[in-house]
Amino acid sequence: MKRFTLFASLALASCLSATAQRTPTHPLDIQDAKFEDLPNYLEAWMKGEMKQPQGVSAIDDQFYISRVRPLERIKDGDYQVRQGVNPERKMCLWTPLDDPTSKWKALPRYCFEGDNFSLWSYIDIHGNWTSPWIRSSAGLTDVAHKNGVSVGCVMSIGYGAYVYLNNWRPDTYSRVLYKLTQKRGGKFIYAAPFVRLMKYYGINGIGFNSEFHTTADVMTQLTEFFVECHKEAKKIDWKFEVHWYDGTDDRGSIHFDGGLGDHNKKIFGDKDNIATDMLFANYNWGNWHLNGSVSTANRLGRSSFDYYAGFDIQGRALRNNNWSALLNNDISIGFWGAHSQSLIHQSATDDGTSDIAIQKAYLKKQELIFSGGNNNPGYLPGINTNCTLANSSLKNFHGLATFLTAKSTIQQIPFVSRFNLGNGLSFRKDGQVAFDHKWYNLNTQDFMPTWRWWITDSNDEVNGSNINGLVKAELTFDDAYWGGSCLSLSGQTDFSRVKLFKTMLEVQPDYEFSVTYKTLKGTDSHAKLFVALKDHTTDYKQVDLPATETAGKWSTFTVKASDLGLAAGDKVAMMGLVVENSPADYQLHVGEMALRNSTQLFNTATPTIKQVQVLRGRYNACDFKLQYASKDESDWEKTYNDEVGTWYYEIYFQQKDQPQQLLTATTSWAAYVVDAPMVSGNDKRDCRFGVRAVAPDGKQGSEIVWTPYQRVEYNQPLSDVVADRPVIKPGEEFTLKYLDEMVPAATSWILKDAVTGATVATAESGTSATFRADQEGTYDLVVVDSQGNSTTTRGKVKITPEATGAVPHINTLTADKQTEQTGKPVSYTYDARLGEGMASHGLVITDPKMFRIPGDVQKGKSYSYALWFKADNFNHDKQGTNLINKNSIKDSWPHNNWGDLWVTIRPEWQGRSLHPANEVSFNTMGWTSHDIPYEDVMTTGYSVTPGVWNHIVVTHTDGNIQKIYFNGREVASHSFSNSIRREDSNDNRIRSYEVADIFIGGGGVYKSGFNGVIDEVQVWDKPLSKEEVLEAMKGYKEGSIPSNLKAYFTFEEVDGKKFKNLGTAGRDFDGSVVVTEGSGGENTSTAAYVDQQPDNNVLGFPGVVGTYEVKTTPTWELGDGRISSESDKTAVVTYAAPGKKNVTLKLKNGWGEDEKTVNEIVDITAIPDGISTVEAQTGLSVYPNPFVESVNMRFAENGHYTINILGATGSLLQSNQFDAVEGQVVNVAISGARGIYFVQVMKNGKTYKTLKVIKK
Repeated sequence: MKRFTLFASLALASCLSATAQRTPTHPLDIQDAKFEDLPNYLEAWMKGEMKQPQGVSAIDDQFYISRVRPLERIKDGDYQVRQGVNPERKMCLWTPLDDPTSKWKALPRYCFEGDNFSLWSYIDIHGNWTSPWIRSSAGLTDVAHKNGVSVGCVMSIGYGAYVYLNNWRPDTYSRVLYKLTQKRGGKFIYAAPFVRLMKYYGINGIGFNSEFHTTADVMTQLTEFFVECHKEAKKIDWKFEVHWYDGTDDRGSIHFDGGLGDHNKKIFGDKDNIATDMLFANYNWGNWHLNGSVSTANRLGRSSFDYYAGFDIQGRALRNNNWSALLNNDISIGFWGAHSQSLIHQSATDDGTSDIAIQKAYLKKQELIFSGGNNNPGYLPGINTNCTLANSSLKNFHGLATFLTAKSTIQQIPFVSRFNLGNGLSFRKDGQVAFDHKWYNLNTQDFMPTWRWWITDSNDEVNGSNINGLVKAELTFDDAYWGGSCLSLSGQTDFSRVKLFKTMLEVQPDYEFSVTYKTLKGTDSHAKLFVALKDHTTDYKQVDLPATETAGKWSTFTVKASDLGLAAGDKVAMMGLVVENSPADYQLHVGEMALRNSTQLFNTATPTIKQVQVLRGRYNACDFKLQYASKDESDWEKTYNDEVGTWYYEIYFQQKDQPQQLLTATTSWAAYVVDAPMVSGNDKRDCRFGVRAVAPDGKQGSEIVWTPYQRVEYNQPLSDVVADRPVIKPGEEFTLKYLDEMVPAATSWILKDAVTGATVATAESGTSATFRADQEGTYDLVVVDSQGNSTTTRGKVKITPEATGAVPHINTLTADKQTEQTGKPVSYTYDARLGEGMASHGLVITDPKMFRIPGDVQKGKSYSYALWFKADNFNHDKQGTNLINKNSIKDSWPHNNWGDLWVTIRPEWQGRSLHPANEVSFNTMGWTSHDIPYEDVMTTGYSVTPGVWNHIVVTHTDGNIQKIYFNGREVASHSFSNSIRREDSNDNRIRSYEVADIFIGGGGVYKSGFNGVIDEVQVWDKPLSKEEVLEAMKGYKEGSIPSNLKAYFTFEEVDGKKFKNLGTAGRDFDGSVVVTEGSGGENTSTAAYVDQQPDNNVLGFPGVVGTYEVKTTPTWELGDGRISSESDKTAVVTYAAPGKKNVTLKLKNGWGEDEKTVNEIVDITAIPDGISTVEAQTGLSVYPNPFVESVNMRFAENGHYTINILGATGSLLQSNQFDAVEGQVVNVAISGARGIYFVQVMKNGKTYKTLKVIKK
């Protein structure tokens, strides 16, 4: 017997409980250097005494060494979408490329969400705001260099700090700069090694948050050092840059908003003594500032495009009244914002806070910002001075393409792009899933389309009248040919020319263009490949992409350059696709576009494995780092991948006696893998690790190089516990067990009353425990492992009323007879607990949806908020996941994000003590340290477990006493004297005349939205007592609602899109499910709440009786048996073929499923004379014989069979093929006159049996 709420399905839920993190849940196993160690490291490195910084291992340092040579951008033959845009104007993103914790940078990791910025064609500098001197993860430097973009790092000096060149200063900045600017014989000692160190790691720029105080002498010393570094960099052919925030001037004073002038011309430098390459203006510039800056730059012999008009996209988004001034002045553009994440990425919560929602919104946000609100740089909206970062607002944005041209480095053959963004929901190769795990590794990002999306009609135009008739282009994570994403073209169009890549590729006639694509609806591609040549970019040469053999299957089309009419020496300047006459449901996925020289061979070096570090071993997976080298290096030497004939490296893993697995790819000379899949078992721990170098064409490469097999120790036991059923009834036996199949036996299992903490039951040592509890209620599970460590799962067990239903349980399954003949009835009867009942409806909350209660239902500081909730998973942002909020989008930052109160499920957090993940905090207005919880009002020691129903009550008194009750137990109580309400605040950022509504779920800045089910939501106008909390947990019947319960929602019925407020405040305060539209970033003033159709067709908390009918249905598996009638717990069955019969019964309801199989329950015999030919030896039966129209054939074995019907002379009359399973009966009609026939049975291509039959 098998019960199917079972360990396997619950184990899966446990594994998926944290699947959408913005920050990985696994540890960061790659150590970085400390900024303060830079001078000592630089000196030691210069002397050859140290290869990597202090505290950084050789393997970890590889994650910071760029292996991609910086590529030059196309200059000769360059062209642009919009004439009149100066191609010399530059763009700097002086933003982080990081996660909310500022730890992960662009390091590889095993979650999907991460900053995978991809519009490199429009920027010239990535300032890399959270990376200290001189460290930048190779994930960023590799992809930036591939696209011709400089990469910086930042000295983050605080505003108003004092910096002097003095080794005895308390601040690190002074000491580091003192060391770097030392001179000997009038020459800077460290200028040359400093630049050489930057080249070794692949870093171009050093940035300063220069809003500090110093002296004119210090500024002179720094300026001279920068000038010397530029000159030393030129000697070694390295692009060195200084990025300077235009705050600290030549005198060492803070001087904002003065433009480029006499006060800062020295730190800027003249043409012969360049000091700063990007002088980043503060944000209050106007036409006058820009015009003066242009004049000063010209006077210095410098390009005025080295002065950047700064935009604070954190504080002001894209609001600026002086956008038009950039049209009249040769000034570049710079974005700043903010301190942990790029605001463009951070604000990508327009459609929710799940990883896929963020990634999709981030792609769209980038395209709207750079390519304009029409998503097409060929047709831009007019200048918009009042735009937020919300995608709804950006649809009216003029786009940076108004001022910038798209640039490209694609001028080398082979050229290959798989449209891989550098992260994915799984890792694929050749269209097949190689590693079914979320991942992020930015350095694998392909060349992305140069323009996103320059699409024109048949006249090669795009305008307001035709743009809606063009095909839709986007990058999608739904599919991939290689990596994690591909190009998708969809929708109806008469003609769309999708211009994808700006190139400068010199071809020969036998070079081959190829496109790998997949049709999703039908097989017609409706597409053509086109190219255009240098200086003839509107003269297109194109060829049809053939129809695919099968929809949904990847196909590759290859065409020689000569077949496109190209001659030797022709230079391809553009590549793209045309879509013609596509239907409304058209979808084409493009997995690769390439131009290759098929005769080109690459001397791809076979890598040598240097070391492998197994980090952790679990029962079903392991984590490791692997270091390898394609060439031995010494001293200052750094090898680029192109020097060893390599594009990237594939990383393999193999468990002994299991297939080898491709897990990931990287351009680095080290790899990091988490969750390499393993088969469980102590005798199955021998594994090996492999690497393969892949050539630049993406096809050729080295063989896989393997380590010897080594034992992966099992050293990370998991404490997850799963139950054998989701609902348990009083007195019912149930079993809890470890998910981990290899974990040592626990020393004890303890069941405790969640309210009192009293022990209810115990079990002895083992990997599972069976309990029985007689009292309804909520129970905590305490497991003490083999090392004596205790793990408590709050609310793990619920003993619920019989009335709400239960998992079905089959006691017996019997037949009314042991033998019977074919065609005659057999009755099967079962005895079972059906588990039927009436349960509560819950409400599904899926981010970005949230449950909204009109805020006026609760006024003042005396209140209680309560609900039952079950989280599906957690996708914590920096500050966690919203559970309850009372706020208004009409307030200004930060109050729109926090408001009157916020109840948050927190990630792991270090306060006075270390708080494990998923504890709950309760904060109120007046608490200004928004980034952290109020530690005294947290469920310390009480964490939420995904998949488990928990009850929470937060209370507040007029005397500012805050309390939290968790599953009926008071777990926090504290007085917060500063607690106030919005209406009592004099903060002008609060619109007190606007109502702050109450929300369950919904995301925000730094906070994810809740995903799960809620039930029994209550809002009281008083603080509940302990006794009242216990009563509130049970729910109330309509008609017996306490007077102080103002808002009460059971979710039993939907009235349109509303839920009736059963509380005493009445129907004016009905609740609804809403989403926030028009929100993006920190400004929500233009956003609005929009009602959604709610989903309450789900089981709610199982301890409350409601109107959800729990109905049990039986399913029979009878082989060749057929049910002739079915009544209460009995099925009457007849069989067509003889044999011993097995029967399986499944009972299923909303709580789960039970299954019981009885083998050989009845023996069915043939009716005498009904079967004249029975071949006992083969188990093949043919009947009736003689026959009239057809014969039945019954098979005792599985197999692929061919049935040939032969005439009396042996001639083949007909043939049928099919796959048969054991016991299957197949009816074969034999056409023809009366007489003798032979039935020839062939199994798996060989003659199985030949039988004679007679047709009457």
